[in-house]
Amino acid sequence: MKKRSSNRLTSVSGEREPAARLDRQDSTALTALRFISKADGAAGWTAVENRFVEITATSGGLLPRSKFGECIGMDSIDFALELFDALARRRLMTLDTIDGDQLREFWEQISAQSFDSRLQTFFDMIDSDANGRLTEDQVRQIINLSSSTNNLPNIQKRTDEYAAMIMEELDPDNIGYIMIESLETLLSYAETQHIRRDSEGSKKLSHMLSLKLNTTRDPKPLKVWYSGLRHFVSDSLQMTSMYLAVPVAFPACEILIRPFRSSVSTVTIRKVAIYPGNVLTLHLSRPKNFKYESGQYMFVTCPTISTFEWYVKMHPFSITSAPQDEDLSIHIKVAGDWTNALKEHVGYMYQVCEPPPVRDKYLRTYSCEEMNPYSFPKIMIDGPYDASAQNYKKYNVVLLVGLGIGTAPMMSIIKDIINNVEAKEHSQINQMEKGTQRHQQGEKESMKTRKAYFYWVTKDQGSYSWFQNIMNEVTERDTNGVVEVNNYCTSIYEEGDVRSVFIRMLQSLNHSKNGVDIVSGTRVMTHFAKPNWKNVYKQIAIDHYGSNVGVFYCGEVSLAEELRQLALEFTHKTETRFSFHKENFYPPC
Repeated sequence: MKKRSSNRLTSVSGEREPAARLDRQDSTALTALRFISKADGAAGWTAVENRFVEITATSGGLLPRSKFGECIGMDSIDFALELFDALARRRLMTLDTIDGDQLREFWEQISAQSFDSRLQTFFDMIDSDANGRLTEDQVRQIINLSSSTNNLPNIQKRTDEYAAMIMEELDPDNIGYIMIESLETLLSYAETQHIRRDSEGSKKLSHMLSLKLNTTRDPKPLKVWYSGLRHFVSDSLQMTSMYLAVPVAFPACEILIRPFRSSVSTVTIRKVAIYPGNVLTLHLSRPKNFKYESGQYMFVTCPTISTFEWYVKMHPFSITSAPQDEDLSIHIKVAGDWTNALKEHVGYMYQVCEPPPVRDKYLRTYSCEEMNPYSFPKIMIDGPYDASAQNYKKYNVVLLVGLGIGTAPMMSIIKDIINNVEAKEHSQINQMEKGTQRHQQGEKESMKTRKAYFYWVTKDQGSYSWFQNIMNEVTERDTNGVVEVNNYCTSIYEEGDVRSVFIRMLQSLNHSKNGVDIVSGTRVMTHFAKPNWKNVYKQIAIDHYGSNVGVFYCGEVSLAEELRQLALEFTHKTETRFSFHKENFYPPC
């Protein structure tokens, strides 16, 4: 039997690390492999029992296999079925129904506090023939189930590749199977990588939580009460007026002002790309005198769609290219009549463009540089126009948050930050070589930003392809760690949930071997579920004590209020000041 040549996980010294096991008393072990998450039934047995009575009211007290997930509060139907089968196999049961006593026994096993018990249950789910060994085909099945449960189609398409990678790592002698100890080793490695990634921040955060927030004491309690009330009333009035006035006044002002300051230019399409999630990207020629700042936006129209719409119906889009780039780029979420019409007009020309490279299965991209520019429909742009995000340079520290396609202006900003940092470094090197002063007297820096925390929250794995190249470029060029990139995929169950644990294992293993995250396809490791925004603010308040932090958000209104309230809370309760700014998020057009 041929032996695999495995590039196995090694220590820094290059030697094979000993098989790792999770400390059973460690908090990591206690929270790993949760079958019952906070969202799916943490209320306990009483809630499960009540649902059992309701579901079995007409079936003689017998719960069918198909209703098991509903009864225990698990919304993942396929995963619940596999869990039912694993619990039944352990008890040599072959029926598709269980009674109340058997359900209680099942529940006690999946809600057990023992890590070893949960690990055995998880192993039983994969070990479909109950022989105590996992074959490559069984590993393939759990990868397929996990990726389907967490809505990760790109991983599902590469199931065979990832199953082979796991067998290569855990079965180096090619005996054809792995044991439960090997699975625990991989789980331990994934948890260790996660802890190592967040260890420093976690220690600081734990200290912060133990001491609570550093509230500045005032010897006059009435003054404190009055000050807090004044801030609350002032902030509430400002927000109320903004929500009432902006939706009405802003579009009207734009239409009235545009004739006095518009600079409409006709540009050509250089490149077109369509990404998963129905996002259209246009790379456009840049007019000679078109100067803009990151965070700004421009109006776009296509006369081919409607000859007379350019004045009233031009459509606003954030500029995603950086000011130093040769071309202009915009990312358009195709969701309304106009964007669908634009996609159809541009898509008509796809037939004469070069097809996408075979290696990239999820992206259709077409370069138009070798084509006659008049083959594509004309695009007219008007701008740039000011937006609050362009003021990021005024802050030493910025928190950039993008929700879905709302991350578009943030991409321009993080590129601009890296460009400015590199330009400053080159300038300093030149000054040192020439022996000149580092800063001329009275000279002011145009960009104060020294640290940026970027959070992109999206519900679809395919969304990461929209800005994949930008994220890879930023992480490669950011040698000083100025920009901290945090991706969150909300379709994946929270870390520790058994439904996402195999994705976590794959993620850690593939990143260790290949330096690529299996979720985003970038060098940045993706977090699961939603961020804990309060912890995000806390950590920044600790790391940048006494600083003025600019918080910039673009996305749906639902998250804006939470971020604004946290900015107020931490400004009032800590020595760090947070200034919240929300970008105008236009509805689909």
